[in-house]
Amino acid sequence: MKRSLHIGINEYPDTGSDLSGCVNDANDWRLELEARGFVAESLLDGEAKKGAMVEAISKIVADTGRDDIAVITYSGHGTWVPDKDGDEVDKRDEALCPNDIAKGEVLVDDELYEIFSNRKWGARVIF
Repeated sequence: MKRSLHIGINEYPDTGSDLSGCVNDANDWRLELEARGFVAESLLDGEAKKGAMVEAISKIVADTGRDDIAVITYSGHGTWVPDKDGDEVDKRDEALCPNDIAKGEVLVDDELYEIFSNRKWGARVIF
């Protein structure tokens, strides 16, 4: 099976850092992959809070089996935060910025690593 998840965030409330093309990016990816037979889902703006992003990414990874393919796209702000577990040479974790970043929510690379590490053998996940 072919699945895709498209995250696009233009609106970052209470930050003064809104973007303008990210929702369009996510919609363009969704339409393009649907035309190629993918079952596609999107999280846009206020739907893309950290918890929803973790849940949606975890679900698509868990649902992707041997010989299946999953494509995950993200268009929005990125950042870095101080590394808490000492695994980064530069002492920084890279992070995606969810819609609720003003509340201190970020999705760090270590969390994504854990999610992707749980993929099934033979599953192809492209991020």
